[in-house]
Amino acid sequence: MNILICSVGRRVKLIEYFKNELNQINGKVIAVDCDSTAPALYYADLYEVVPRIDHPEYMHHIKHLCKKYDVSGVLSLIDPELTLLSSYKEEFEKDGIRIIVSEKEVIDICYDKYATYKFLQEHDLPSIPTYLVFDEIKAELERGALQFPLMVKPKNGSASLDIHKVHSMKELKVILDEAQEYIVQPFIQGEEYGVDCYIDLITQSTTNIFMKRKLKMRAGETDKSMAIKDSELKQVIEKLIKVLKPVGPIDIDCFKTDDGYMISEINPRFGGGYLHAHEMGQNFVINLMNNLKGESNKQNDMEYKEGTTLIKYDHFIVL
Repeated sequence: MNILICSVGRRVKLIEYFKNELNQINGKVIAVDCDSTAPALYYADLYEVVPRIDHPEYMHHIKHLCKKYDVSGVLSLIDPELTLLSSYKEEFEKDGIRIIVSEKEVIDICYDKYATYKFLQEHDLPSIPTYLVFDEIKAELERGALQFPLMVKPKNGSASLDIHKVHSMKELKVILDEAQEYIVQPFIQGEEYGVDCYIDLITQSTTNIFMKRKLKMRAGETDKSMAIKDSELKQVIEKLIKVLKPVGPIDIDCFKTDDGYMISEINPRFGGGYLHAHEMGQNFVINLMNNLKGESNKQNDMEYKEGTTLIKYDHFIVL
């Protein structure tokens, strides 16, 4: 069994997890990225530099590599690529290649932050109030339902890029007048939490739920985290998964406020904080490999040690 991972970037440890598991069954992990200096490329069994995901021949390159390396499964580590891959699921499956991604409708809801908010509202799930229209934001400010500071984010952004904390109407107007489409949310005072889940590709049942409190963030990723077990948070996550119906690995961000948990973002892929779950025995890599072999996984949620703290650190290679 060989697995191809797209847009690997800096996700070195995740590539190592796949390599360690696949090598035990004489399989290989193939890493691809459009940047030849992406560090994770050099930790895979094999790697290739490919065009950017917006190149018209990108999927042709991916399909060629799948045939070249006899690939069984394909996944991506970045949000913008998930929609693209989901559009090719049926085509690849005709050749016996499984694209490991949720259905396109699920991807579209998760990638569009306003669509995420509307979906959560429709299903009575706790969410952060989210606005698109300046006049509506202004009206909410004037009646006291909103107050500065506000968080302004790209409607279709990822990795915490281009996020602004604004303190006045003037600042807000300047940003919203830009060509890029933004959403506006209140600044949330509360602790951040992350939940890594695995939903079986065969049974569509949730086999793993790993919860952690984020102690420190860096460049949009969890830099330090503490494993927790919280029945209230688990109930929120289980309800979300039941109505959203994602499959495979999924990463969910939440805030804990005086009013309880609020879902912030949903990333239907391996999250940057997955390392903590893996090290605590929540092995989504094995789950995924079992599914590709046609085997379903047993439930393994909450079977981890509470209170452990994961801390990341920098390393390097010389090319």
